[in-house]
Amino acid sequence: MEDLGILKRELPVGRKAKRGIYRFKDLYFAFWFRFIAPYFEEIESGFPEGALEDFNAGFNRYIGFVSEEIARQFLVELNRKGKLSFRFTKIGRWWHKNEEIDLMALNEREKKALLVEVKWKELSKGETGGILKDLGRKSELVKLDDWEKLYGLVAKKAEGKDELRKEGYLAWDLEDFAQT
Repeated sequence: MEDLGILKRELPVGRKAKRGIYRFKDLYFAFWFRFIAPYFEEIESGFPEGALEDFNAGFNRYIGFVSEEIARQFLVELNRKGKLSFRFTKIGRWWHKNEEIDLMALNEREKKALLVEVKWKELSKGETGGILKDLGRKSELVKLDDWEKLYGLVAKKAEGKDELRKEGYLAWDLEDFAQT
């Protein structure tokens, strides 16, 4: 399925790991296998209630997965256009044990890193501050001690994003996607 472009093997960015995880590369297949395939017989038989119930319960989580991929593409585009303070050469997720950073972009030659959390919701000023504070905590686990680190947030809507930018954070929401 990797050769067909349906699945991709991911390794955590910025650390050596032997074991990766497989994720859907194609979001159509991700949707199909998450919401349609488990209920295919019921849907075809005209009894879609279970599928609809599961869809209503799980769609926001699925959109969270999708929003991470869209945020990754957004950062790649900013990088391509030179709209970040450095050009990264690697981007992906980072995880270790029960900790995860949604996106981490690295330039290993310059020892610069951008760590980003992605949230598919409308965030208040307090929530954005808490997320960025927790991102700082997680950055200690990444073990990039002598690296320059930037912290960022991508959200459906981020209240106070201009203030965050003045404080040195990177913050984007859907409004910024249209302007890029």
